[in-house]
Amino acid sequence: MNLTLTISGACCDLALHPVNAETAARVCMLGDNLYKTNSIEWWRANSNNTCGMRLTADARIEAALDGASVAFDISRMSASAALLTQRPFLESPEKSLCLLGYDDEACSRTWTWRNVTDYDMSRFEFFVQRWDAILGVADYLVIDDVCYDGRPADEAVWGESEGFTFRTPLIVPASAARELAAAPRRAA
Repeated sequence: MNLTLTISGACCDLALHPVNAETAARVCMLGDNLYKTNSIEWWRANSNNTCGMRLTADARIEAALDGASVAFDISRMSASAALLTQRPFLESPEKSLCLLGYDDEACSRTWTWRNVTDYDMSRFEFFVQRWDAILGVADYLVIDDVCYDGRPADEAVWGESEGFTFRTPLIVPASAARELAAAPRRAA
């Protein structure tokens, strides 16, 4: 049997980059115009970006086994939330981070596992990133990936993309992210 999990809603692609005081001042001066410069190469130049589906009240989440809907407990996703997986800023001596990207692309993502013998919703494992301390928004969660019964999906497909708007670049204290990294992970 094939098991699918589909999330429809808002996709985001966010990145944090350590910046010195001079670069932070330049980011603040340029604001949204930063995206028109070659500095945009920052955003995707390394593994500092996160692309995932936002877990919002209006996100539509559906699980199906061979096309027939099955029970699914959405609350387990938020219980899995952990710190951002972006780690390069932790070793950086810089005191500030620059946040770039977007978080409003209307789209969907479907994970498919083939040859599933039986369904048990407790076998899902969610990789959910917590961005609330960085963005100052309560429960700002991004679903990065999903496993079922200890294995990654055989296929993960993005769909229904309808464009996005870049966020105004934001300078945040690196200490906030470092404190999050030191905090214990919430139990799933």
